[in-house]
Amino acid sequence: MMEYLPSREDVIAIRCGGRLEREELDTYMDRLEASLAARPKTHFFVEVVDFDGLDMTGLGDALKRSGTYFRNLDRIGRVGIVADQSWIRWAAQIESALLPHVSYETFDASERDRALAWVQGEIPLPHRPALKVIETDRPDVFAFEIDGHLSKAELDAATVHFAEALAGKDQVRVLGRIRRLGGFEPGGLLSSDYFAMKRGFLERMERYALVGGPGWLRTTLNALAPLFKAEIRHFGEDEEAAAWTWIGARPVSERTLVD
Repeated sequence: MMEYLPSREDVIAIRCGGRLEREELDTYMDRLEASLAARPKTHFFVEVVDFDGLDMTGLGDALKRSGTYFRNLDRIGRVGIVADQSWIRWAAQIESALLPHVSYETFDASERDRALAWVQGEIPLPHRPALKVIETDRPDVFAFEIDGHLSKAELDAATVHFAEALAGKDQVRVLGRIRRLGGFEPGGLLSSDYFAMKRGFLERMERYALVGGPGWLRTTLNALAPLFKAEIRHFGEDEEAAAWTWIGARPVSERTLVD
């Protein structure tokens, strides 16, 4: 099923769910080709709900027609992909990495309205700040919260903030609170300054408490814990008080590093 949503003339906005039929793909390609030919920029909003595959009949023809998209990347504006299935968001992030000159963002279902507003040019930033610094009552205890999609600007700001805070400290403790992992812009993780900051923490870390997050995060953390000299423990979302006790500090205030 493919449903066209109300939007600006230069925006193709659709909601997909269940199984996509060949006729629906053909209609979509007709609209895409017409818009690219008529406008200097076309923006795309795609909301995917309970996707269950597509009609493979005529898939070869559809792939041939998709060349129009790649031949006109200079006419592609903002692309927002909203999906309730994590594998679709990850696949979209891989595609976005292959289209570095396209403003391409992925969103989970809770960000749907913001995604559409961004695609239509109503707001300047696709995501709300996802990273908060949690100030504590001890100078050697650092804490942070992640809730959503981490932008390169946030990763860059965090690199500077924590690198400066590490200066002059022999041992540190860290608490991380994970509300929601919404992915990240890979560019920030490739910075040499980011790697230097992470290495500084690993060399000085005495204890690391991670609170919340998806189930796979606990499994991964428990598997990797023996590889580090620091004590590492995972706490459930309802065990945050115990995590602060184990770290030996209290939260004082919270703030974002970018607007």
